[in-house]
Amino acid sequence: MIKKRTISARICLVGLVALLLTSCTSKQSDNVTNLPTRPFKHASGVTNVPAQPLRVASDQYMGQLLKLGIKPIGVRENMLTEAWMPLSNLKEGTLDGIENLGGFPLNLEKLTLVEPDLIISSLPDNQEAYSKIAPTVHIPYWSESYASPMDKLLKIAELFDKTDEANEWIKQFESQLINAQQQIAKSGNLKEGQTVSVMAVFDKNVYVFGPKGAYGGTIVYDYLKLKPTNKAEELRNKEMASTELSLEKVPDYMGDHAFITVVNKDKAKELLDSDFWKSIPAVKNNQVYFYDSTIFVMDDPYSMEAQLKIILDLLTTSVR
Repeated sequence: MIKKRTISARICLVGLVALLLTSCTSKQSDNVTNLPTRPFKHASGVTNVPAQPLRVASDQYMGQLLKLGIKPIGVRENMLTEAWMPLSNLKEGTLDGIENLGGFPLNLEKLTLVEPDLIISSLPDNQEAYSKIAPTVHIPYWSESYASPMDKLLKIAELFDKTDEANEWIKQFESQLINAQQQIAKSGNLKEGQTVSVMAVFDKNVYVFGPKGAYGGTIVYDYLKLKPTNKAEELRNKEMASTELSLEKVPDYMGDHAFITVVNKDKAKELLDSDFWKSIPAVKNNQVYFYDSTIFVMDDPYSMEAQLKIILDLLTTSVR
């Protein structure tokens, strides 16, 4: 008799808990539903989003969000330790309280617990799962619709009605670019008409980047307006603005100056120890510059500011 009562009591308790959870979820859903919304067009369609999002979760774009004055409640784990952070002037405590939501895709259980009112997804595959938790917009990291990183920043700014703030930063950055161009010209290290190459050494081969390319291609060519080689210029409209080279092909793509980032040190040693490397004019003239690959992976405002300073320092302070 006692055993039956115990089982019945447990069943009632479970039912009560489920009822409470349903009630809480319903209230949360009602609160979200009652918020003013507006349609937002993104890469995967049109979604009604809060007119003023207050609890944003995202799997990308930490630099863009913080520069716009948006502090997310939860992000992908790597976003909490991005390479630009030690080089920025973030105020102490800026990242405090931002939840680690795991990798790609975000941990759905953790994502649910932070109760976002808006989710930003950089990958289309996660759109459906995220959308079951909160309104989700798909803003791809790489898209032909972006003519530049500025376009991506402006798209994110549009989501938060922060276009004025984005344009203000763009104006400031353009001023920094003009100042940097003047310093480079004044240094005399990069002569008029000289060409520049941008490369990255990976575990198997070397990639060369053209205008709009990663690992420095955008900041070097598109913003500082340094002159690409003819072969680099041909990469402008190619997918990812890059091409893969065997080590022996590197001399064919080298300009008068070269910026090289090393992802794989063993492969870089193989390149630097080769006879053909030592015969390259840029190498002989001490006009090859190496920099940290992690800083040049991202294209958010903080990363671009750091990239500009690095390139400027390399071109104006390197010993000839």
